[in-house]
Amino acid sequence: MPRRATRLLQTDDYLFSFIDRSRELAAQDGTAPVPLGVGDCDLPTPPHIVEAMRQAVRDPSTHRYPPYAGTQAMREAATGYLGRRFGLSIDPETEVLATLGSKEAMAHLTMAYAEPGDVVLVPDPAYPVYGTWARWCGAEVVRVPLREENGFLPNLAAIPAAVARQAKLFWVCYPNNPTTALATSDFYAELARFAVRHDIVVASDAAYSEIYYDCAPPPSFLQAPGAMECGIEFHSLSKAYNMPGWRVGFAAGNADVVDALRTVKTHTDSGTFTAIQHAAVAALNDTTGYPDHLRAVYRGRMHLLCDGLERAGLQVLRPRATFYCLVRCPSGTDSAGFAKKLLEEARVLTIPGCGFGPGGEGYVRLTVSAGTDLIREAVRRITAVSW
Repeated sequence: MPRRATRLLQTDDYLFSFIDRSRELAAQDGTAPVPLGVGDCDLPTPPHIVEAMRQAVRDPSTHRYPPYAGTQAMREAATGYLGRRFGLSIDPETEVLATLGSKEAMAHLTMAYAEPGDVVLVPDPAYPVYGTWARWCGAEVVRVPLREENGFLPNLAAIPAAVARQAKLFWVCYPNNPTTALATSDFYAELARFAVRHDIVVASDAAYSEIYYDCAPPPSFLQAPGAMECGIEFHSLSKAYNMPGWRVGFAAGNADVVDALRTVKTHTDSGTFTAIQHAAVAALNDTTGYPDHLRAVYRGRMHLLCDGLERAGLQVLRPRATFYCLVRCPSGTDSAGFAKKLLEEARVLTIPGCGFGPGGEGYVRLTVSAGTDLIREAVRRITAVSW
């Protein structure tokens, strides 16, 4: 077989190695590890969304290629949601488009802007896709540290001027994966000023914007003064409406940036199945109050997990958003070693923080996208291990 492209040979699949090891252990003795690693929503998609899909898929008109930017109804539903939730006035014709979830759209945006000689600013720790695609496009990835003592917000003043001059993209994610941190409106305003001053596109990953508890609803970057001059924000229905397998979301922001993303998509994919867009419209126009129900479920699960981990003697960073929590590694243990011990001795699958970049060292990430009984079992197993 031909040699794989260099970009693949340089790609680290470290996170997935723990998932593979989990399967190996289950095969050895039949004791399946409790899956608290990957944030895969375990609850079903709400019935009214499924029903919208069921009706739409029976309509032969939905079986044809969809518009590249998304249907008119989808784009209007997205702008309606942004208006109600964040007070934003977004043009459905030029400032929003439907996406296949947000992961592929992030890759496509990087393709639209990053090339050799450019810099892409990536938070550290971060969702690996941001940096992977920047490297695949030949750009230099410059990690911007997120530190616990700074609320896991980047210190923009610490970014060297020479780096800022070369930067094309600046990725941010709040509520944050993996740290669960929240951004403030003041930080977003500072970020917009920084980006406009240095002619940088801010790419805001807002996948967890509806997963929060015991705090005010998280703001959107696009609310900041100047953000529409420099920014694009990615929203996914995967988390808020338990639709990870449906692969549907949208991107909104500066018209030129949205158009650049649309151009790449036009040459790369053929859009989201129209019937799925009908289902997304039902979600975005939701009148059932489902997100409130979902937040209550995750709040209860998070308290159960964090309380149990603390009783086991572990140090937990209690989150106010996302369905993740970070646990500090016990003294003398790094994140890979801690995750390995959790997997092999407690039979609980977690993700080592180092898999999100050097800044994630010292933590493991757990998720509550698993049922209450599984979380109780995970706590029981972890408590039985000596830390």
